[in-house]
Amino acid sequence: MYAVDKALGVVRQAIIGRQFGVSAELDAFNAANNVPDLLFAMISGGALGLAFIPVLAATLDHDGRPALWALFSRVANLIFLITAGLAVIVGLLAVPLVGSEFGVAPGFSAAQQALVVELMRLNLVATMLFSLSGLVVAGLQSNKHFFLPALAPVAYDLGQIFGALVLAPTQPMTLGPITMPAAGLGVNGLVYGVILGASLHLAVQVPGLVRYRFRWTPSIDIHDLGVLRVARLMGPRILTIGAFQLIFIIQDNLASRLAVGSVTALTFGWLILQLPETLIGKVLRRVLQEEERAQQAAPS
Repeated sequence: MYAVDKALGVVRQAIIGRQFGVSAELDAFNAANNVPDLLFAMISGGALGLAFIPVLAATLDHDGRPALWALFSRVANLIFLITAGLAVIVGLLAVPLVGSEFGVAPGFSAAQQALVVELMRLNLVATMLFSLSGLVVAGLQSNKHFFLPALAPVAYDLGQIFGALVLAPTQPMTLGPITMPAAGLGVNGLVYGVILGASLHLAVQVPGLVRYRFRWTPSIDIHDLGVLRVARLMGPRILTIGAFQLIFIIQDNLASRLAVGSVTALTFGWLILQLPETLIGKVLRRVLQEEERAQQAAPS
């Protein structure tokens, strides 16, 4: 699934590149992703996922699946409210976050910066969806179910490709004997594709929730021992992942001061770099994590 995800990512970028070329619009789209990506990675993405899975797995082993879903609900409710609050703050502060000297794109023209602000605010909708979907990934993996969480990024790619093929173009695109409809939304269509992809990322995992008898509990308890343990484990991961994501904001800050297309070139270069890193590094890391967890769970 990692291989399929990355292959579709290349297809997506090729379609987007053909559609927009080296343009100020595409630079704005790529720059607009940075702050929402930072928000997702630090809270409901990588940091929480790494901290959440071992706690959920331990709860399942010791207290059973109903206790797992009760803890899942308490954490999910809290994280969703935190993400929503931060998304509102980012939306309100989007103008200085983009245009200030230490912001996302100080070198862009005023028109480009206005477009980045608009696209960033739209992207926050996808961030809200991912705040739930990322938790579902952790919940299913804690139940030792890996197929649907692995399929979710592929569904996300398909949503983005739909945005690039149908929502963004002003002229119909032809794929062999098939002529695609064109919604004519321009670069905004790419963001709507991201939102569609985030919706599919969540929807494709719903059968897994049904299979493992998910029950949502409308409660928040910041004093719960499981919630506190997740929070403690998240601390160092937030620092590490946050620092890593800040690199992208810094590089786009600098690239925005260069020629048109510099931000996009960095985005494409990162995609190419991710191909071998994902296929080898991430898969091997996942295998080693599962092996370590199995050894810890085995009787001495």
